[in-house]
Amino acid sequence: MTLPPEPPRRPTADELERLLLGASRRYTREQIAEGAGLSVDEVTRYWRALGFPDVGEEQAFTVWDMEALRGVTELVEDEVVDEATAVQMVRALGRMTGRLAEWHVETLAEIIEANEAGGRGTGSRLTSAYLVAQKLLPEFERLLIYAWRRKLAASVNRLVAIGRIGEAPLLAAPASVGFADLVSFTRLSRGLSVDELGQLVEQFEATTNDVIFGTGGRVIKTLGDEVVFTADDPETAALIGCRLVEEIGEDDDLPDIRVGIATGPVIARLGDVFGTPTNLAARLTALAERNTVLVDDLTAKELADVPAFLLRALPPTTVRGLGTVNAFTVSPRREPPPPPPA
Repeated sequence: MTLPPEPPRRPTADELERLLLGASRRYTREQIAEGAGLSVDEVTRYWRALGFPDVGEEQAFTVWDMEALRGVTELVEDEVVDEATAVQMVRALGRMTGRLAEWHVETLAEIIEANEAGGRGTGSRLTSAYLVAQKLLPEFERLLIYAWRRKLAASVNRLVAIGRIGEAPLLAAPASVGFADLVSFTRLSRGLSVDELGQLVEQFEATTNDVIFGTGGRVIKTLGDEVVFTADDPETAALIGCRLVEEIGEDDDLPDIRVGIATGPVIARLGDVFGTPTNLAARLTALAERNTVLVDDLTAKELADVPAFLLRALPPTTVRGLGTVNAFTVSPRREPPPPPPA
């Protein structure tokens, strides 16, 4: 990346913070509470929900903190949402944007180090950070709003479709939940450098995202060597599982993978999914052999008449907390299915 011209003098850390925040810190907790029409306890509740530590009497807040709190207050006062829901929304925003910000800072650091190593830096990492942020911040901000609106539209369209088809509660609809993790990742990671480990995790995340999103599923979360995904129907989930095994199992740069899938009612909260299928899918993953997709009996029942898949029943297994589990391997059918009897 080519940096903008260096400023006449090198910026300070405070100036970098003002660039990122869009304003200076000038309000105390009491002042921002008064300006937003909230109590100090309410301000603290929202601040913690965003994921920030408590502040004392110092001037820690900007005019944009004031505007954000006023906006949330208006939503509650107009009865668009109640206070508990507002706190939930703020907590979800804090969680998601926190991870995004960490990734952006890592990317920023990589750009700065590459510039310094290539002789394109300023000799001051703080100055380079200021220049890169000055150039990238407006574009990232626009991209963030764009991506959020696209994701919001896709999620609303999916909920509308579920409501029309099943007439079921939108947030407690049946779904197929999948877990996929890399085999022997812990042992492998001990022999890798920090950079090599980072590249492996990044490659795993990129491959799983491409397969899951490209096949019509949704990534719920990634945890290093593990990804959790959902699909609206067992066929899509099974197709995702088989494609993950094919893509990652044939990649010499990645360890083998195993996938567990279970189907049933799940509760969606704060971008995560909860319910028996989630727990069962995780247990099935632990039971699966390398480069194998394991599904529960309900998923297998839905796949029984799908010609694209081949199912094989395994002996019943007792799983603590879930009782006896009937599991099935599922794989793509390589040969055409036999013709129906005359």
